[in-house]
Amino acid sequence: MSLPDFIKKFTVPCNFGDQSIPFSIYIGEPKPDVHPVYHQDSWLAKERGGSIPIKIKNSLEKLYDLAQKNGVLFSDLCVYAITVSTHNNAKPNDSDSK
Repeated sequence: MSLPDFIKKFTVPCNFGDQSIPFSIYIGEPKPDVHPVYHQDSWLAKERGGSIPIKIKNSLEKLYDLAQKNGVLFSDLCVYAITVSTHNNAKPNDSDSK
């Protein structure tokens, strides 16, 4: 199945009881009055007994607000944020290089 360009697939750690397990979520252009992953989180709870962690939901909500304020696609901003985060986490620590 090919996704439209504005929908991106992300794998995030989701809570299943006392375990954190990678699970795919899809980011597109949500309706303004609904949390960006509300429907997926609801489905995950009902069908699989899991949940998207609040920290991830809060981060996505902030990114959505930022995308709206700056007139960019929410999914593109999520890709950018993940890329920057991954790049920053991959940099060697200054204290390690001395």
